[in-house]
Amino acid sequence: MSRLSVAPMVDRTDRHFRWILRKLAPQTVLYSEMITAPAILRGDKNHLLDYDPSEHPVALQIAADDPEETGAACAFGRAWGYDELNLNCGCPSDKVQEAHFGACLM
Repeated sequence: MSRLSVAPMVDRTDRHFRWILRKLAPQTVLYSEMITAPAILRGDKNHLLDYDPSEHPVALQIAADDPEETGAACAFGRAWGYDELNLNCGCPSDKVQEAHFGACLM
């Protein structure tokens, strides 16, 4: 596994940005934007989860506070072929804390 990774950034690490990063750094581990489990379960999965095959290795970062929703969202991530599933337990932003995930899970 590569030692260099591009961390998930909301409104930044979408599939188009990751595609550009892959061209610049072929061995880097790329992360999706932070996506909430409810969005994955009830939203447009193609829009939220699709990626270009050239993005591998690519990780899906999921934010959630409900174990059942988290498990179901992870199942979609596995089925979509992500190389890694990453649970957000570190984001300290007010918006994330108000939603009861990220750093407040710790």
